[in-house]
Amino acid sequence: MNDKVFQKARRLLDRCPLPLSPAELERFKTDDFGLGQLEVEGFAFIDLLRTDLVRTTVIVLLPHQTLPEHKHPPYDGSPGKEETVRCLWGTFKVYVEGEAESKDLLIPPGKDAYYTARKEHSLSPGDQFTVPIDIRHWFQAGPEGAIAFIAQNRVNEDHNIFYDPESTGCKIPNVNT
Repeated sequence: MNDKVFQKARRLLDRCPLPLSPAELERFKTDDFGLGQLEVEGFAFIDLLRTDLVRTTVIVLLPHQTLPEHKHPPYDGSPGKEETVRCLWGTFKVYVEGEAESKDLLIPPGKDAYYTARKEHSLSPGDQFTVPIDIRHWFQAGPEGAIAFIAQNRVNEDHNIFYDPESTGCKIPNVNT
């Protein structure tokens, strides 16, 4: 874990009026998707609930930090994962398949080929957006950073498809909490 990035994410989390227990804060982690540049492509998160059927997570993104483009395809007879993102603090941008409508699109340097979903949904606190099943999408914070609550219907992250060939995906153990 990158301690500097973790501490920045923790300070952002302290700015959000979200009550978290000491046990939940112990589960606060970061992930760089194997890309080695956590402050640019990565995130911090706390799983609040995780079962075989449901996952609820708080995601913290530093200013302009990006969670890389990926999708949640069907597998083993399931239709795939649907995600509902609710912004709690800051500006949380959700990009889905479609053409760019914003001129301020900030793709990590040298990564244009791996960020093809360009239709932006900019969420402010209280706004939410549901990412449909099996479509390319990615997340990015605004200039102040962002915190969001994510509700998902399936939790086996091993089946997610990340488009950057250097990415190892989001290696979160499949355990219940």
